[in-house]
Amino acid sequence: MFKESKSRRVGAMNIVGQSVGRSSRMPLKYTDDDWDFNNRIKFRITDDQQKLAERIVAESKRVVDETKDTTQNWQREVEHHMKERTSEIKFLVDELNKQKKTALLEDEALSTYCNRIVHAINFLKEKSLEICQKCCIYREGRIGVDLVDDEVDRQLRQELKVTKGCLSLLDKTLKESAEQLRKLRAAMYLLDKDLGHKDKSLLIDQANLTLRQTQQNVRNQRELAIPKCVYSLSEWEHKTYTNIKDNAKELNSAKQLRAYVDILLKQVVEDMQNQTDRTNEAFEMRIEEMRHVKKMLEQKHSEIVNHISDVNRNLRQLESELSDREESLHLCMVRLSNRCQRPGLELTCDAVQKALNSEMRVLKDNICKLKKKIAENKASLRYLLHVQIMQEEEINIKANSLKIDEVDCMTIRRALRYQPF
Repeated sequence: MFKESKSRRVGAMNIVGQSVGRSSRMPLKYTDDDWDFNNRIKFRITDDQQKLAERIVAESKRVVDETKDTTQNWQREVEHHMKERTSEIKFLVDELNKQKKTALLEDEALSTYCNRIVHAINFLKEKSLEICQKCCIYREGRIGVDLVDDEVDRQLRQELKVTKGCLSLLDKTLKESAEQLRKLRAAMYLLDKDLGHKDKSLLIDQANLTLRQTQQNVRNQRELAIPKCVYSLSEWEHKTYTNIKDNAKELNSAKQLRAYVDILLKQVVEDMQNQTDRTNEAFEMRIEEMRHVKKMLEQKHSEIVNHISDVNRNLRQLESELSDREESLHLCMVRLSNRCQRPGLELTCDAVQKALNSEMRVLKDNICKLKKKIAENKASLRYLLHVQIMQEEEINIKANSLKIDEVDCMTIRRALRYQPF
């Protein structure tokens, strides 16, 4: 119909043009049908556009309601998941804080145990080892036969061996404790790092829960960057629980190490105290034995001095007797010499002559006996004086050994009192 009216309108224009000519043009005229047709077309177009607009408005209201409901549902869903997420993070944060608190307490306890080991090492080095070595050096100052490898020397060497063995064990345990402390602090570092990340994540999610689209700060944010997540939830959980597991493992190792240190320190104290008691007992027995020997030597020395006095007195008596016998012999010989001057037949071997000869023989025999006894007494005196000097030297040796063991060694060994480290 529209094409037909258009052709009729063109035909009319041609007719008008032909009748009027080029010099004058008449306005375009439409027929009644064109006018009716045009009105109906306009009404129809208007009705169509109104219906289309109504459908669009209705569809828009439906879409608005649907998007609003969808947005609200998703916001509620997101907030629900965010609340669950914050609860989960809070739970893990609490677990991490518990682990951290326990780790801090264990770190402090293990540090205290390290200090106990260091104190034990210092005591063994500055007291036990030094005193034992000093005693060995002091005992090298013994002289004579007292410089003997006795039970005290053997116990001192054993004490030195036990001390060095305990020091070796303590040094090894100190290194193990330091390494365990390092591992524990490394695990604590990972806990702190994870805890810091979770605290920050928790603050972000809690802040997101308070955000509303009507807030001004939300509206003002433009050009927001939305990076992609690079880790999965399983990786997140695995990393966190691995940190907790590793920290628990180091805590367990630290507790076991502390229990071992307790046993070790107790055993070190027992071993050192037992060996020190054995060494002190050997010292006491040696000192008592030395006192006894010194006392016996002093008694013998006193007896020797008495014997020397007796021999000197006897020697003086023998010499006096020898002098008397020599004078008696001289008298006898003078008498015999005088009788040799008798004249004639008077020079006879009478009873007097026989008695004088017998007296001279007896006196000579007695003088010989006296000289022999004097020689024996002088030899005995020399031996006694030698024995006296020997005993005095032995007494000095025993006094020196007694002074070394009782004064020098036992005085400093009183400091060896082992208490639990």
